[in-house]
Amino acid sequence: MANQYILTLNAGSSSLKFALFDGTSCVGRGAIEGLGSKPAFSFKSDVLAKAHVPPVLAGDCATTAHATEALIGWLEKSLPANALAAVGHRIVHGGDRAQAMRLTPDLRKQLEDLVPLAPLHQPYNLEAIDLIAAKYPQLPQVACFDTSFHATMPPLHRRFAIPRKWHDEGVKRYGFHGLSYEYISGRLKEIAPNAFAGRTIIAHLGNGASLCALKQGKSFDTTMSFSALDGLVMGTRPGALDAGVMLYFMQHAKMDEPAIEHMLYHDCGLLGVSGISSDMKAVLDSKEANAREAVDLFCLRLAREAGGLVSLMGGLDAFVFTGGIGERGVAVRSQVCGLMKWGGIDLDETKNAQATGDAEKTVSTAQSKVAVYVVPTDEEAVIARHTRALL
Repeated sequence: MANQYILTLNAGSSSLKFALFDGTSCVGRGAIEGLGSKPAFSFKSDVLAKAHVPPVLAGDCATTAHATEALIGWLEKSLPANALAAVGHRIVHGGDRAQAMRLTPDLRKQLEDLVPLAPLHQPYNLEAIDLIAAKYPQLPQVACFDTSFHATMPPLHRRFAIPRKWHDEGVKRYGFHGLSYEYISGRLKEIAPNAFAGRTIIAHLGNGASLCALKQGKSFDTTMSFSALDGLVMGTRPGALDAGVMLYFMQHAKMDEPAIEHMLYHDCGLLGVSGISSDMKAVLDSKEANAREAVDLFCLRLAREAGGLVSLMGGLDAFVFTGGIGERGVAVRSQVCGLMKWGGIDLDETKNAQATGDAEKTVSTAQSKVAVYVVPTDEEAVIARHTRALL
């Protein structure tokens, strides 16, 4: 592994995020965004700072596969020969797998079977894997699953009240954002050992959003379940929704399955309620009443779900904000903590205003019964660690 790098990939429908690790140190991060529309390449790296960025990275990346091919080709030219030791992938759905795994053709086929459970992410994860396997068959690849962290949830917490045969066929609560939660749990062990050893809620808030209840650093319950649609209000997804609403859409609105799926993944959440944007900053900046209602609903549902997790754990010792909104959303943190004041949270508004996602910060008062932290997440570091371990 000496002088060799691990590349981490997080492939989505419109972007390909990457990071480059030398041993345990991250030496570069970047992304190709706007896939399918106006691709744009950006990166920050000391190792790659003087490397020439090929035009293909800025203009011709129509798909995840094109972006992956361009990225790997650029790295080959920018790094010494045979410098890449392996590629680690964020895979959103791993089913019941409790740990990262070396990718094989058999595992690749099994992950294909999980596409219906994560249609917004899984196909693009697999697209990047396939491109690398075809062009660089000797390069080891590792799958790191967002679902694995939640394998520690009690069996009862994973069950829906549906006929048992469907549970046995895999219709159950899996949970997501596990790589982020694993990173935050590890950081709590270092910076707040009492919180790690106790009862903690982590709020991963971004375009996708969920909560995870930790007991002794392990997942005890989470708000996302069978799919990435459940739980909190998100950028374009509704969160928890009465199943009868789906029946109404089918029976009375006469919507077919593709129309309903598109609406649930792309037209709901902050965008659907505000009618303005799926971006929390844009919604917060708006003076429209619908935008204010979208923010209020986002915070209300978050506080309601958090209250349920507190009751399951029998109390709360710490609350952690992470993800794009969690790390930079000063107003959202303030509103959520105000709604959670009954649970012993006392937010220091001055400290909260100073927490903008650039560092780990404590934002609760000295008198607060619950410690409140803002901790930037690093899923790429978790992927690199698992990849390195499997090598």
